[in-house]
Amino acid sequence: MNRSLRRRWPDCLIAALLFAISLAVYGATLTPSLSYKSPDGNELATVPYVLGLAHATGYPLHTWLGKLFTYLPMGDVAHRVNLMSAVLGAAGVGLLYWILLMLIGERQTAWRARLAAVFSALLFAFSHTFWSQTGIAEVYTSNLFMLALTLLLLLLWARVVEREEQERAGRRRGEPWWRGLALSWRSLPLLFLAALSLGLSLGAHMSSLGFAPAIGLFVLLISWRTALSPAGWVAGIAGFGLGALQFLWLPYKAGTLNDRMMVRSTPSTWRGFYNYTLGAFPQFKFAFGWAQVPDRIVIYLDLLVQQFSLPGVILGLVGMWVLLYRRPKRFFLLMGMYLVQVIFFTQYAAFDLDVFFIPAHFLFALFIGFGLWQVMEWLTAGVRRAGSAIHLGGWTYRLARGAPIGLAVLGLLLGVGREVGANWEHNDYSEDVAINDFYENVFRLLPADSVLLGRGGVFGYDMFYYRLVYDLRPDVVMPHLATPDPAPLSMSDRPIFTTERGAQGRPGGPGSLPPNLLPADAWYVPLLLGATPERRGLGGGRPELVLWQLRDAPPALIVPAGEVAPQHRAEVPLDGKTLVGYDLDSAEVPAGEAVHLTLYWRLDRPDSLRVSLGLGDAGLVSYEIGFGNLRRYLQEHRPATGDWVVVDDFWLVVPRTTDAGRAELAIGDAAPIRAWSAADDTPGLAPFAEVFIDQPNPILNWE
Repeated sequence: MNRSLRRRWPDCLIAALLFAISLAVYGATLTPSLSYKSPDGNELATVPYVLGLAHATGYPLHTWLGKLFTYLPMGDVAHRVNLMSAVLGAAGVGLLYWILLMLIGERQTAWRARLAAVFSALLFAFSHTFWSQTGIAEVYTSNLFMLALTLLLLLLWARVVEREEQERAGRRRGEPWWRGLALSWRSLPLLFLAALSLGLSLGAHMSSLGFAPAIGLFVLLISWRTALSPAGWVAGIAGFGLGALQFLWLPYKAGTLNDRMMVRSTPSTWRGFYNYTLGAFPQFKFAFGWAQVPDRIVIYLDLLVQQFSLPGVILGLVGMWVLLYRRPKRFFLLMGMYLVQVIFFTQYAAFDLDVFFIPAHFLFALFIGFGLWQVMEWLTAGVRRAGSAIHLGGWTYRLARGAPIGLAVLGLLLGVGREVGANWEHNDYSEDVAINDFYENVFRLLPADSVLLGRGGVFGYDMFYYRLVYDLRPDVVMPHLATPDPAPLSMSDRPIFTTERGAQGRPGGPGSLPPNLLPADAWYVPLLLGATPERRGLGGGRPELVLWQLRDAPPALIVPAGEVAPQHRAEVPLDGKTLVGYDLDSAEVPAGEAVHLTLYWRLDRPDSLRVSLGLGDAGLVSYEIGFGNLRRYLQEHRPATGDWVVVDDFWLVVPRTTDAGRAELAIGDAAPIRAWSAADDTPGLAPFAEVFIDQPNPILNWE
């Protein structure tokens, strides 16, 4: 074992432990499969398996890495791509530790530097926004990993070059000037690899291109010889160009696009290629005027405090100042990269703005670590001076000198522990199985040779996933999978089902279908209700999971009270309505499958139609009695005056995460389901039936 390796083995061990700890937490909170936590996450979970083309800007590197993870023998395909986010996120945390040690420098006190690096790595690992992206199929952890790798390679290159500059300064004068432009075999490969890493990072997120000016300035500050050397230019351009060649994937796979918005910029021409990459989403860029800039800055500062708390932000500001004073060249690199991110994305009009700041949060975590290290240095020096002044000696002096490290360890444990506790519930996706439960039951219930419609394009992969990855129910036609503009003739003489009421949605909007695809006067009759995604509220997810059947005739919605004979009488009074009774086809159901319910309602007030259904005190769905058909039914069919009962007939999905054993179906007046939380009881739920829950089958393991 050489001297360098002997000196670095503790850091290798610490970085490995940081990776393992982060991955263990991310794995415990990982989404089991598909999720609505990200608007395009289901597409990003599917495209790697089929080696297709994702939405703009294409993300070829993310796609290829995801394909490698789909070969892992665990969970379903979406789970494996989710795992990639966890692994790359944890790897980025380990690299943050190494980067901070290199920023602090080898000559500094080792254990204080290590403590500062551990603290900043864990603080970033379990920060609110970054952690949220480690459990789903998204590009932000792969982007962060590539940023960290690029930074590490740049700092390694700078260290080699600076040592060579020192050696060159000690040589005798008089050598030809052009000899100074010759680069060593040690620095040139590192420069090539750093440029390659930057080029590859564009395939995880195009915003990494904004780091190029700061990197170029850093190269110039470290070594003007490299900046002027032809070999340096060749290494940089060759590395970056080789990484950027991945975007040839876009025209190669352009024919696989099925999203109306993406097809408008198909990357099969030069113009389309630009619109799909650098010109993508122009409506989001620099969308705010000068008068709005202060508000945007406040939004960013609020997000920053959410990640690191106010003391952490103060430490970061200290770190910036100290880094400028001690290592100005590194400061200009990090600050240049940081400012590009902050300035660009404070002007970005995306609804999920917080995730775009993850690289900026990573850079700020480096400032925090540098600031913490400097504070410990100041405290240690102060204790040393105080000990000398009052003539402390022996164990008393050693105890006093170790106090700053002890306080740092205590602060590390308390700070990171508090952060994990505060963010765990929000980022725990381990029970997010609503999509899988719903669609597996959809494919069970659909009749042979039927048509299934829903959202199209990027947003339709909650449905497309099961056909593209597992080829479920090949007899079921999904006309919007092959093209964004399916024709009505493709559905002739087939029963039609859809997961979107008015499946055409907003004409021309995201995921919309052609406006004349479905008959305007069709009745949308509910067949299956899935549990509302995300038990802590909907966030950016869908408001409901319902499978509708399109019919020419209305359902048997209203029945005279005298003709009602439910299997079970209930007489559960609610606000403005009463559950008269119910039919239950079977009282036994495996978790993850559906139970067939018929509910009979007596209405006292026509303005009180919303109800909630749940298991025990856990809310499942909120819906309107009659499922939006009641008003139209009354207008068109005008039932005779007198007592009548409204009949709701549907299948209800029992979540896969439900404990085996007896459970109570419950009904209540509906508060908006997005207001429910794990900490609060679901308002007004009263049990009306009992079912027996059997053990669930694994996801996608059914016949």
